[in-house]
Amino acid sequence: MDKFDSAILDLLAKNARQPLAAIGEAIGLSRTAVNDRIRKLESQGVICRYTIERGDTQEQQSVCAYFELTFRPFDLPTVKKEIKAIVEVRQAHALSGTTDVLVFVEARSMERLTQVRQQLAELPQLEKIVTSTALEQLV
Repeated sequence: MDKFDSAILDLLAKNARQPLAAIGEAIGLSRTAVNDRIRKLESQGVICRYTIERGDTQEQQSVCAYFELTFRPFDLPTVKKEIKAIVEVRQAHALSGTTDVLVFVEARSMERLTQVRQQLAELPQLEKIVTSTALEQLV
């Protein structure tokens, strides 16, 4: 990854819907070159998905939760693949200790959060799931 790829990632992080020509103009590349680089970053897994950020209105507030997952046996590649497929997952970490994976989920509603929890509960070899709903973001 070079300086152009880094600049493209920075611009997409600010606004993933901006035209390729605008990105190219900002960094000094043609629209075609920007398109080729974005496709390459996608195929390499550097860009995994595009998303939106909702405005901060009362009815658009998201619901967040942490899920502690314990597997017996723990098959990291399978678990990683399954968790990556859930779009509401914002972070997931393999841990040492009694919990194998800690997953942070941000959903649009409590109903959707419950659906995500059910998806996680159906993961192969899952022995235990502990759900902690986030009440308030402190930092």
